[in-house]
Amino acid sequence: MRLLAFARAGALLLALPITALAEDAVPGLVEGCTAPCAGYEVSAELQNDWLLAADPSLLRSDELQPTLTVDLFFAPTDYLRFATSIITEPVVEPQPGENATFEGIGTYLAELYTGIEAGPATIRAGKFDTIFSLASEVAPGINATDLVSDFDADERVGAQVVFDFDGLGMDQALAATAFTTDRSIFSDSLFTTRGRTRLSDGGAGNTDGLSSLSLVLDGCRGAEPVDCYMDGDFGYRLAFRYQKAGEPSGEDLEDGLTPGDEVAYLASSTASLQLNEMTLRLLGEAAYLRHFNSRPDDALVLTGSAALELEPLTYVASYTRQLNLVDGGPDTHEHLADLEVIYEPDDEHGEGMPFDRSGWKLAAAYTFARDADEQTAHVFSVRAVFDFDGDVELDAQ
Repeated sequence: MRLLAFARAGALLLALPITALAEDAVPGLVEGCTAPCAGYEVSAELQNDWLLAADPSLLRSDELQPTLTVDLFFAPTDYLRFATSIITEPVVEPQPGENATFEGIGTYLAELYTGIEAGPATIRAGKFDTIFSLASEVAPGINATDLVSDFDADERVGAQVVFDFDGLGMDQALAATAFTTDRSIFSDSLFTTRGRTRLSDGGAGNTDGLSSLSLVLDGCRGAEPVDCYMDGDFGYRLAFRYQKAGEPSGEDLEDGLTPGDEVAYLASSTASLQLNEMTLRLLGEAAYLRHFNSRPDDALVLTGSAALELEPLTYVASYTRQLNLVDGGPDTHEHLADLEVIYEPDDEHGEGMPFDRSGWKLAAAYTFARDADEQTAHVFSVRAVFDFDGDVELDAQ
């Protein structure tokens, strides 16, 4: 039973910075250093989710959990990059209504891929997070992406090609990806095991071979598509995804269900408005998923977000509504509303320290969630983030 997973998922999504950037959708192979070079980005986070009121009341809980994300890359040339992302965070959710402090922590390999740049095309192959929902990539907020992230296809193995081009007075990028679910030893985790993924687990995209695919078109005026939310004036995304149904899981067999191929469509847009010394960033997204995660039901997910930036503070309001079109039964609804304030100082730190760039952020959020079973939760969350990065040029002196 899904007991208000919104409150739990926040601790599992801490790999995203408070004002998240796109998931390397159009990766720049060498940024900030001259090849051959190597670099790193580290994000250390601490989050407390206090589920202060709920219906039923037994869901009330208090969770304090850390997350450490380490991204590494090595670029032997300007056109070749090897990258990896290692995450340490809670990998096992506590039982509903259970308090948790630094519990269920595991370390896993989230991404490991090779990137090649060939003219206007960028190719990557290996294990990576596929591109689909723009809201789950860039919507700011501690818990704002808890619902939309449910239909992400992360930790997939496959190949992706991204073509950059100009059109309609905008920078454009078209990404095509063929993938399957990672079932290697890297799907498990160290210290606390989350379990290795197997074909018998079922689910959309969990099949032999590269049987799933996605096509994503991004456009932006005023910036490159990957930076559009933060730096662009207007942007959009149109996406299609097909995930072949996996084997029936044990739950499917018990319920007598036959998995179906998931077919998903998505449209989203962003806009940035300058209001004197303030910046207003808007985001809207709609996604329709037929046979959501290979289940008989379909889903329609609508998301809206507004962020008012008045440095050093950003005020965020976001709302997501998911309509579950239940096969053979009454439709259900899920809701998530998030209000947040983010403090991010302007000054950079790190002078005289063994890394080049660093920064920190503080955020506090109130989240209201209602799941398909009409259970409700009121959550107060706080999060502290410390980021730093650096690079080393390796050419002979």
